[in-house]
Amino acid sequence: MGDLSPKTQDTHAVRLTPDLVGEAYRGLLDREPESDAVVETHIRHHSTLSSLLAAITHSAEFGRSTNSPGRNDMVMAALRDAYWNVPGVIEHDVSPEAMTQLVDRIRAQWTLLGETEPHWSVLAIDEFKSDKLTDAAVDAFYRTGEDSARLIDLFEQRTGVRARHGVCLELGCGVGRITEHLARRFDQVIGVDLSPGNLKLCNERMASIGAKNVTTQSVSGIEDFAALPDFDFFYSIIVLQHNSPPIQKAILRTLLGKVRPGGGALFQIPTEMPGYAFGMEPYLASPSTDMEVHGLPKAVVLDEIRRAGLNIVDLMPDSWTDIFGSYTFYAVKPA
Repeated sequence: MGDLSPKTQDTHAVRLTPDLVGEAYRGLLDREPESDAVVETHIRHHSTLSSLLAAITHSAEFGRSTNSPGRNDMVMAALRDAYWNVPGVIEHDVSPEAMTQLVDRIRAQWTLLGETEPHWSVLAIDEFKSDKLTDAAVDAFYRTGEDSARLIDLFEQRTGVRARHGVCLELGCGVGRITEHLARRFDQVIGVDLSPGNLKLCNERMASIGAKNVTTQSVSGIEDFAALPDFDFFYSIIVLQHNSPPIQKAILRTLLGKVRPGGGALFQIPTEMPGYAFGMEPYLASPSTDMEVHGLPKAVVLDEIRRAGLNIVDLMPDSWTDIFGSYTFYAVKPA
């Protein structure tokens, strides 16, 4: 995309112009913007080029686009690197005392984010920051949840296998971005989150749209997951990745074990990020950050699915982390 390269410009600081919007469309979607009105809408809604690029690359149209030879070359290069890669050591079994420390750290991060940047912490796009959030941006934010919920339909259609749509447990419901769309697909949705601030906004959103089949549950430790009721479907997108590997493994083991016969699971998790490694002691000794991204080895994820008695129906590489190595898993439990 020429001047849009991160090596030549800081996209977080570049202000949008009609020419930049057009170049973003041509470079990422291989087409022109629909109209001048669409260009002006982008300029109003996105304060920076970074925000626009993030919105386009998370869109369904970008996900379907396969017309760019250059993009195909990049994908194949990433696949080759992953295929021949020797992964770093990822520690995923720790003592109960260490687990408490790990949970305390992530709970503190997400409690703060839920109080200060609830929408941006879900989708890290500038227009969703608290000091820039408009009514139009809020509407756009919640509309993005439809594509995420539609992944269930997509995996069912692709595999021909449909799990029971009774009670869905959504891990990391946040402020309800996907929750309201899951509520149209399931008899009941239980939204679970670490952040009291996020859950408050989620409950307000569900009340405002009249979603009476949604309840929320606050969790603060692994023991709280164990206390949750059994359910028919486990759903989680761009949530597990923000927990350290031992927490990811503990959550999967606990929640997948609660899927009822005939039910299923669709969740996303990074498994082989280039250069990633994890050690509990150096991690706890490092400074806490605003938002962490972690992975769990694919073999461990597959083993947890099998341990819970679910059959792996499909798994697909995805673009949720914007780097190669994240996968979406679809599994069902025999009736």
